[in-house]
Amino acid sequence: MSEQAQSINKNFTLNTENKHQFILSRNLQSLRLYKNEVVDRYTRKVSSIPAALVELKWQNRKALYSFQVKEEVYGSVLCQLLASNPELKEKVMARIEAHYQQFRTHEAQTLEVSRKLVDGQFKTSSALGS
Repeated sequence: MSEQAQSINKNFTLNTENKHQFILSRNLQSLRLYKNEVVDRYTRKVSSIPAALVELKWQNRKALYSFQVKEEVYGSVLCQLLASNPELKEKVMARIEAHYQQFRTHEAQTLEVSRKLVDGQFKTSSALGS
């Protein structure tokens, strides 16, 4: 090999330290790209609470359908019972109202916790110790 070819070859070959530095910088670049990709993937999924609930309802629509059928059956049976026994109407309506208020209370508590989670204000008892 001529002297000129050796000097060109020397310029293109990396010494061990430069080679490791090059590999390290490429690895860091790959890790940054991967991290950015993961962050992008998660942030694309972030949506409002109502939108997330609608998405969950859509994903679980087959499981929810059986509850809707059950609700319709119970509703029609309840209507028939109240039609045939009008004296039970006040008792049944009072119990339905009590259960409804209980569900509303639970839903309000769940929404409050969800909002705190979204805002980053909610701490669980296990997180308090750390």
